[in-house]
Amino acid sequence: MIALVRVFAPVLLLWSGLMAGQAWAEETVRVGSLAFGTLSWEMKVIQDAHLDRDNGIRLEVQTLAGPQAGNIALQADGVHVALSDWLWVSRQRENGRDFTYAPYSTSYGALLVSGDSGVRSIADLSGKRIGVAGGPLDKNWILLNALGEKQYGLNLQEQGKAVFGAPPLLNEQLKQGRLDAVLNHWHYAARLETAGYRRVLTGQELARQMGVTTDVPGMGYVFREKWAQQHPAALAGLLRASREAQRRLCEEDAAWNGISALMPDDDTASRAALRKGYCAGRVLRWGDEERRDADRLYGILRQAGGVEEFGKAEHIAPGTFWSGAVVP
Repeated sequence: MIALVRVFAPVLLLWSGLMAGQAWAEETVRVGSLAFGTLSWEMKVIQDAHLDRDNGIRLEVQTLAGPQAGNIALQADGVHVALSDWLWVSRQRENGRDFTYAPYSTSYGALLVSGDSGVRSIADLSGKRIGVAGGPLDKNWILLNALGEKQYGLNLQEQGKAVFGAPPLLNEQLKQGRLDAVLNHWHYAARLETAGYRRVLTGQELARQMGVTTDVPGMGYVFREKWAQQHPAALAGLLRASREAQRRLCEEDAAWNGISALMPDDDTASRAALRKGYCAGRVLRWGDEERRDADRLYGILRQAGGVEEFGKAEHIAPGTFWSGAVVP
């Protein structure tokens, strides 16, 4: 017995040292996520499958009260990473803050109407009550206005009746007939389509008709550049874990079924539509062409939205896109 102890003691000490080294090597990454947003789906897969540990990080998920709470948490250094758009990042950099962006999703949302609606194109929106999620500076709303002006000489700001509100509330108002159309985020649009509502235009189609030729990611992981430079392995680990979680959600039914609790009000058809929309938004390319199109899109948005809202810079601020953001 003593001989066995003498034999295995060095092995146990080595194993303990390796485990301690692994624990020491794991860096904590605090991620801000909406309770039922798509990022929460990935975070659950990562934690359930220990993808964070496998990629050398310890994931801490902080639940956010709303979309703007992520920007606030980033500014207060309450989280390391949260989802936002590159417009916000560019404006922050213009004001001297070092936030930067790595792509997350190309899903932009869509304009929907009831199945029997006479609205077939932007031209039919004159005088119509249009529900808009995201507020007056929503990219889809600005693009819709710009395309209406370009194609039909239609100023929806004056000739339409915009109603800004929360995504689920707008869906309900459309169902109750209080709105003629809704321009909503992709997952709320998917739910409406499942319920028989008709899609008129998607955000990607709006951008295409304004001259953008690639799928520019609208949402991305946002973090401080200084933090990324000081913790490159932690950031790389998070992005690897996220990509693997996305793959599992799109390719493995077990992973998708495992997040059903995060969609408590959705039926089977809605969940299938959500999965299809989520997977369609995976970022498969992020190179010079996409970055150039992002700058082209920025110019369109700035011209249509106004200098007061988008700042004086004619182009996206340098450093907005993190140089290490590579999509395999």
